[in-house]
Amino acid sequence: PPPPSPAPAPLPAVAPRSPPRGTLARARARRAPGRRAMPLTQEVIEALDGQWSVGMFEAPMQKPLTCFYAACCPCCAVFQQREELLELTGEPYVCCAGLCDCCGLGDPQDKNCLYVEACCCTSWALAGNRFMVQTRFNKENTPCDDCILWTVCLLDLAICVASMFTRVPDEIRLISDCLQISVFGCMHTQQQIEIEEIKSKGYNGMNPRILQVLPPAMQSMYGQGKFGGGGGGQMPPQMIGMHQMPQPMHQMQMPQPMQVPVQVQCGGCRQIFGSPGRGMTVACPACGMHNAVPP
Repeated sequence: PPPPSPAPAPLPAVAPRSPPRGTLARARARRAPGRRAMPLTQEVIEALDGQWSVGMFEAPMQKPLTCFYAACCPCCAVFQQREELLELTGEPYVCCAGLCDCCGLGDPQDKNCLYVEACCCTSWALAGNRFMVQTRFNKENTPCDDCILWTVCLLDLAICVASMFTRVPDEIRLISDCLQISVFGCMHTQQQIEIEEIKSKGYNGMNPRILQVLPPAMQSMYGQGKFGGGGGGQMPPQMIGMHQMPQPMHQMQMPQPMQVPVQVQCGGCRQIFGSPGRGMTVACPACGMHNAVPP
């Protein structure tokens, strides 16, 4: 009989290929909880409890010229309103107020880029203004506001989907455009009334409860601001968004007990430093970022 054939030699072991450099880092960055494209999460919505001075439905009756100006010239209106917000809060310019945190748009940019944002992304610019007003001044949407915004969005979405299957009459598109322009003017007017009221009272920072639920990128943007604007020289600045306790006219000065420093870890550079107490916002001595100390 023929001799048995020899057993095949084992294949050499091949080391697994390592992923290209930077792939794991990019994957971790995408999974990081702080990098979100839309920072208006459910936590932020639940943290807002302040009321608007005027509802969106009543705003055009309070300032009809402002509403007409925003509806006819939205690019100029959102540009001027963002400039007022940046001057009032002292924060650097970030595209769409940080709503588009991708491709480097979540970092501070040259303020001249606001011209491009207001002209090319007018709706996003208006949404960024509203996000700044709501988070900095603690203003939540009313059920009427939500109903108006949802109606406009769903109507525009329905027309967009229907146009893929059939021809949408021009009259329906015209109605949708008129509705969007009207809501644009109402939103701008409501926000402008709120900004003017904050200017008259003074602005001295964001509510720490709202600050601690914002993503780290938004906290860093807020930490670079130099707030304290407004007041009109008639009254000292107040903490907008915080519940004010009435102060007696005359009160005895009682000795304050010594407070034990609280250890705080910075949300930006992760350095640990001491805070004089709880329930306040303190700046990191290393990077300058503002950190909210829980009570």
